Amino acid sequence: MKKTLLVSVVVISIAVLSGYFVFTNFQNQLWPEQKSVLSIPDTRCSLSVFSDLPQVQLTAASLQDSQADHCKITGRIEDEINFELLFPQNWNGKFVMGGGGGFVGSIVNSALFYGALKSGYATVGTDTGHVGHGIDASWALNNPQRVENFGYRAVHLTAVTAKSLLENYYRQPSSKNYFVGCSRGGGQGLMEAQRYPDDFDGIVAGAPAYNWQAIAAAGVQINQKMFPDPNFLDEAIVGETEQALIAQHYLEQCDHLDGIQDGILTDPRDCDFQVESLRCTGPDSSACLNGEQIAAMKTVYDGPIDEHGYLYPGFPFGGETSDGGMKVWTTGGLIHTSEISDPSADPQAPVIPNALYGFSMGLMKYMIFNDPEWSYADYNFEGWREDSASVAKLLNATNPDISAFRARGGKLLMFHGWSDMALSAQGTIDYFDQVLALDEAARNDVRLYLMPGVDHCFGGAGPSLVNYLTELDDWVTSSTPPEALEAIWMRFNAIPYGSRLVCPYPQRPVFDGAGDTSDASSFSCELPE
Repeated sequence: MKKTLLVSVVVISIAVLSGYFVFTNFQNQLWPEQKSVLSIPDTRCSLSVFSDLPQVQLTAASLQDSQADHCKITGRIEDEINFELLFPQNWNGKFVMGGGGGFVGSIVNSALFYGALKSGYATVGTDTGHVGHGIDASWALNNPQRVENFGYRAVHLTAVTAKSLLENYYRQPSSKNYFVGCSRGGGQGLMEAQRYPDDFDGIVAGAPAYNWQAIAAAGVQINQKMFPDPNFLDEAIVGETEQALIAQHYLEQCDHLDGIQDGILTDPRDCDFQVESLRCTGPDSSACLNGEQIAAMKTVYDGPIDEHGYLYPGFPFGGETSDGGMKVWTTGGLIHTSEISDPSADPQAPVIPNALYGFSMGLMKYMIFNDPEWSYADYNFEGWREDSASVAKLLNATNPDISAFRARGGKLLMFHGWSDMALSAQGTIDYFDQVLALDEAARNDVRLYLMPGVDHCFGGAGPSLVNYLTELDDWVTSSTPPEALEAIWMRFNAIPYGSRLVCPYPQRPVFDGAGDTSDASSFSCELPE
């Protein structure tokens, strides 16, 4: 049976809402109980306890017992920014906001994935000011206010509103305020550090979607090569057979470089495999790539360009054969979607050949050109930076100056999977390097963890499970930066069965040469030679 493209899962990016159920059997280690600083009677779960706030309408209050006993408040800011705020009855005195995924369009709270409620955090999520499927951007057509809300206003306004309501409910302010997100949520975290440095004391930004110009350019250029005729999206010119061939050859050449032959590249940059080496010298066959296929793959690995040159890094080796990798994000095809998806399960899901097609076409049609009929057929990226400049001002979180956030003690913890085929890990490395280039002292306040073999936000051949909320809280409250962390594999998405170290960049995990390669104690963090 063919693997599902998981379009609806891709949209949420981190499966934030299902994460609680996925990891229930391992919850005590993932979600450590924190000492309650305040217990609240059920009778306070009422809209009457809250003071009026300008342009905020509260719509419902209800007692809930999922994950932990809590009071759920729903509301709306201005006309369209919907939010859901959860107050645990046994509060640890802290607040965390969870980011969204994709184009959002529904209330998503990735902090729930990290057990925020069970650990006693008050927590909030928002739809960022519009309602729709998370991979559909039609809501943005000729509506710059919605684009601005999605870009940065909604998260900020929700954070400010939530903290005010929290103080009403508990009759005291939170002692620490955090933000946790991956993908779009990671980009939201970087935007907060750059634009609103007073909102949070600590931020987790995983696989951050922080450069939307790059997402649009990469998605269009890749799909121009994978589907040269935009009216024929049934099958990419590079399919699963070719992807497996590429993975087989670079692993044969490079898998041993880290001392373990396990199908995982500790650092794909060490591998000098060239896809051109697979060029067919005779008739096309399944054992080689033709010129058109090589050109398409070079676009994936080299990254997008315009008439001025390089725009953004390409994708490292690693996600070609993963269930949540290349087929989902950059190749695929409608023939696979139609064979394996159930339209009745999510009738709002757009019909797309791959996720990057959906995101890039959404940006092009509804934000950059405001033309639902726009096609990539003849677009050559001349004048691209001018075409996309106005949207970049609203969506991009590329400013490396986070000095105001750091000056008030803010801590930024970033992570990225090396096998991520949605957003390039090298792009996150570049942002981290730019922050340090601006101020080397930022190394005390910013950490980046690169996760070998990990797909977009989670999953893949490598271990991906780390409770980054706990690590962030330990860092902020102790002022001691995190060092090596332990990432865990899960069998059947429920049972822990092994671990490895993930290291603060530029360190990398190194196998000690003896012991179990599925045990973090067999590894140490070292700088590359």
